[in-house]
Amino acid sequence: MNINTPFELAIRNQTDRFSLAIDAIDRIPRHTESGSAIREALLDKQLYYKHYAYDVGIDPPEINDWAWPL
Repeated sequence: MNINTPFELAIRNQTDRFSLAIDAIDRIPRHTESGSAIREALLDKQLYYKHYAYDVGIDPPEINDWAWPL
């Protein structure tokens, strides 16, 4: 089965919020070491959402219903 949810495609294209945060951690030298645990947690979140999309066929509610907290 091939599932292509909007968030999964964003992860593949590295334009999702987690990829952007990971990129920032990787590019700021002072955060490379101190941000390693956060980086791993973000990678785990990406894997969780990719597996969810594959298993359920849609993005989870916390992704679909997310809005800017203004």
